[in-house]
This record gives sequence, C-alpha cells and structure tokens, in this order.
Amino acid sequence: MIKKIIAGLIGFVAISSTTLVYAAETETEVENLANSSYLQAVISIEEAIEAKKSTIFDASKSFIPYPDRTMTYIWDFGDGNKNEGIEVLHAYKEPGRYAVSLSISDEYNTSEIQTEVFAYRKLLFLLTDQTEVEERIGIIKDFAEKKGVHIQLIESFGSSTEFISEEILSKKLTEQSSNVQKADQIIVWTKENAGINALSRFIQSNKNKLSTDFSQKTITVISSSISTIGNRIQRQFEIINPSSIIIAKEAAIYPLIESKNDEEFIDTLEKGGYEYMSITEKTGKIRPWNFMSYFVNLLINKGIPDNTIALLLLLPIIATVVAFMKQVVGVTTFGIYTPSIITLSFLVIGLHAGLLTLAAVISIGALLRPFMKKIKMLFIPKMAIILTLVSLVLFMIIILSLYLGLFTEEFLSIAIFPMLILSTLVEKFVGVKAEKNFNSATALMLTTTIVAIIAFFIVGGEVNIGLFTIKFDFVKNLIMTYPELILLLIFINVLLGKWTGLRVLERIRFREVFRHIEE
Repeated sequence: MIKKIIAGLIGFVAISSTTLVYAAETETEVENLANSSYLQAVISIEEAIEAKKSTIFDASKSFIPYPDRTMTYIWDFGDGNKNEGIEVLHAYKEPGRYAVSLSISDEYNTSEIQTEVFAYRKLLFLLTDQTEVEERIGIIKDFAEKKGVHIQLIESFGSSTEFISEEILSKKLTEQSSNVQKADQIIVWTKENAGINALSRFIQSNKNKLSTDFSQKTITVISSSISTIGNRIQRQFEIINPSSIIIAKEAAIYPLIESKNDEEFIDTLEKGGYEYMSITEKTGKIRPWNFMSYFVNLLINKGIPDNTIALLLLLPIIATVVAFMKQVVGVTTFGIYTPSIITLSFLVIGLHAGLLTLAAVISIGALLRPFMKKIKMLFIPKMAIILTLVSLVLFMIIILSLYLGLFTEEFLSIAIFPMLILSTLVEKFVGVKAEKNFNSATALMLTTTIVAIIAFFIVGGEVNIGLFTIKFDFVKNLIMTYPELILLLIFINVLLGKWTGLRVLERIRFREVFRHIEE
C-alpha cells in the first residue's frame, strides 16, 4: 500500500513538472513570436509627385509575417496631415520637399519607415549628354527645386559620339515612357541632334503605346549655334509634333524654369533680349531649289535616322578630302576606300575607340604574319585564318572591356559593326607587307590613318582632349542644311582630276633642286 502511495506521488510530481515545463515553453514561444522582427513597413511612392493633385500612397508591399493579425497603418505626410489605411490619397497644397513617414503595427510589433517626396508645380524632362556641364546641371536642378520645379534627368554622360548618345537616350526614354508623357516641357541639351533624334525614335517605336501625344508640349533645345541646327531640327518636327520647338542658349533655361506656361516663357525671352529661334509647323518651308531637302525630309519621316542620312551625305565630302590629299598634297594611302571607311568608323564609335581598334587589328596582323609565312598555304586561306584570329581577339577584348567597365553595352551594340569593318583592313596591311616589307606597310597605314583623321575633323568629328574639346562642325551643318551642295563636289573633283602640277610634298622633297635651277 505504501509503495502504491509513493508511486502515485512520484507520478503526480512528474506530470506537474511536465506541465510546468510545457507551459514555460509555450509562454517563451508566444513571447518570441510577439517580439518577431520580421515586420517591415514599405512605402510605394514616386520620388516626385505633382502638387495640388491627389496621389496614392501605398503600403501594400510591406512585409507582414502574420497576415491574420489585425494591422494598423498610420501615415504622416510631413505637412501637418495624417491618415490611416493601407492605401491612402493625399494632395500637397504647396510645392516643396516633404518627409513622409509610415508606421504599421500588429498586436505585438511596430515597424516605421520614412522617405522624402518632392511635390512640384511643373515637371521638366532634361535629355543631355554634356559631360562637361554636369556640375552646372546639378546647380540648375537645385535652382529649379527652389522654384517648385522638378527636373527629371535622362543622361548619356561619357558618350563619345552622337550615334552612341542617341542609342542610350532612346533606350532610357523607352524605360521612362510613362513619366515622359507626364512632362510639361522637355529640354534637349545634347551633341548636335542626338537628343532630338532619340526623341523621334522613341515616338516612332512607341507610337501605338503612347496614351498622349506631344502636341501640348514645348521642346526647348539648348545650343550655342542656334541658326546652324534649325533646319535639321525642323525636319524632325512632323514626327514629334510638339506645339513648338524653341532653340536657345543655356541662359534660357532659367526663365524656362520660372515661367508658368509657354507664352510667359517666350515673352520673357523677347523682353530679356535672349537669342532664340522658334520652330513650328509653319516655319521651314522648302523652296524649289531645295529639292534634295525634300527627299531628306521624306527619309526622316519614314523613320530613317537623321545620323544615318548624315553619314550618307558626308561620304562624298570625305572622298573629296582624300582625293585632295592624294592629288594636291601628295600623300600616299591605301586607295580612297580605306581612308573613307576608317573616317566613317571614327564618326560612329569615336576617335579614341577607333584608333584603339585599328591599332589592335594591325598589331595582330603583324604578329601573325611571320607564323603564317612558315605554313605552306595559298594567300587567301591564310588571310581567312588571320581574320578568324583577329575576330577572336576582338571578341576577347570586348569581353574584357565589359568586365573592366571600359565600354557600356549600349556603346558596343553600336560599335561592333564598325569594329568588324576596321578588322578587315588587316588584309590590306598584310598584303603590302608580303609584297614589300613591314616598314612600307606600316608607313602606308600610318599615312592612311592620318588622312582619315584629317577628314574626320573636317566633317565634324569630335575628340575630347582633357580640358577642352576639338570639333569643327561647320561643314557638317552646312551640308545637312543644304544637301544640294553635294553636287558641287562633282565639279571640285573634276578640277582635282585635271591637276597636273607638282604636289605639295614633291615641292618640299625637291626644294633644293628647284633652288639650284633658279640659281
């Protein structure tokens, strides 16, 4: 009997202990659950919103670990107003920067988050590739914010050419499509026509997707040479179809920011004595003698990029420059095609990248030639092998440049074809080296490249040398404004073909002989 009583007491104690332990564990679990740190508040709102217009402030993306609990969402909009709810509407009465805070809580935990929004009275879009004025653009954005204006920047800083800049800006415009449509005005501050071309491409490629057109928007183009780019921009007017395009200098940005509407902006330009040009559908009528301008306009309206047409019109000028250098100056080159194609490649990918590609290609050809010489094989298959190896090396260079951040994906998407064209020039170099010697081939390639660089600058090529940029765009702007001038090049080349005198380099070479003859 005593044994049964003792056994019963032991069993009771064991059960009581188990119950206490279980209760303690349950209490700990509840406490840990209550103190869970997984609750996370998230605010979904654009960085800049329009003042005096209701905007949705959304907390639905907040992480809620226990959705079955009762949640509270408390908003503080930073202007003295508060609200509750997972999605709320709020409109700021005045432009300015506001700190928006959200506090969410369940039965046990609370999570808070804060973000800044800027309420603007006017939204401007700025398309730019002007790396040298990047600091000034920052100052302009600060000035605009003080005036209650938000400037949304779409940039392609570091673009080496107009072609690369256009490609990058066009891609970014597509990514920002919804915001572009909301812009009150658009500012274009780019190399030549890169920004306008990008805008035209964006409109043409998204014609069926755009919910609004540009007929109520004014586009302001910032340029130091207002009169020279007017005709090129006029050709884009029908595609973009804005209310007007204003071409002005940098100083016009400030009255644009301060103005309430287009009429006030133009009135300020008039009264302030600002130099500007207004382009509308009524300006830029084609005269009978501008017959080639009509065809250029037709190509642009059919979707052919302005820059592509520019290359087509510049090719005769490049060929004429090469002919002059050969006939009058007396420079020896790889014919007329090779320097012309080098110049066109430089215009597309830039002088630095072009010279780097050309140097790599020629170096590879020079290094491979001695090894290929030992192989008993016909010349054409040998060249095919050399070109194969050159393309493989270029492939590795592209991969390495992407890895090191030397070039962007947008740059390479444009540059790959000109780089491949330059790689084919290795055949010219190897052929001359085989017929003559390495020094002769190198000298000929060097003079060809020098002539190509001269033509590059004459037709408007740009190169950035540290503190300043070298560019002469008079010839390019003239031929794009008046494409009919191309016909004059036929007459100039006829005169060059009849040249029978001594060349400049010959006069320098035989100057001692001439001096003795005169004596």
